[in-house]
Amino acid sequence: MTEFLEWNAEYELGIPAMDADHRDLMQMCNHFLFLAQNHTPPDQLANCLDRLILRTRAHFQAEERMLDRHGYPALAVHKSEHERLIRDAEALSAAIRDGSDNRSLDDIVAETSGFLRSWLLEHIRQNDRPYKPFLRSLS
Repeated sequence: MTEFLEWNAEYELGIPAMDADHRDLMQMCNHFLFLAQNHTPPDQLANCLDRLILRTRAHFQAEERMLDRHGYPALAVHKSEHERLIRDAEALSAAIRDGSDNRSLDDIVAETSGFLRSWLLEHIRQNDRPYKPFLRSLS
């Protein structure tokens, strides 16, 4: 049985737009996990992941604009992490869609499920939480 992502106070940044985005992304990750658990065909899984990538890209752009506007000193590092996450997600989507990877679909879907679980939660904890005190210091 798939373990779905659950929102809790640990992920709150206290920035309403970012928190709403993170909750939305968590729901989209859970939708992919649900589809994967129910053996959804590869093209539908890839389409779901592609929608998540588009939504994530929009979130990253909004977050980067906000951090740039406030002069966040670690923005370049933050942006490079965003770019890496998008590249990794796109590679997984391509592997699901076209089977160009030499692994089984089940292995690719399992890797994607693990990636989605870790990237969102770890990204919030390790990459987003450090900007919270910076932004609060500007108030």
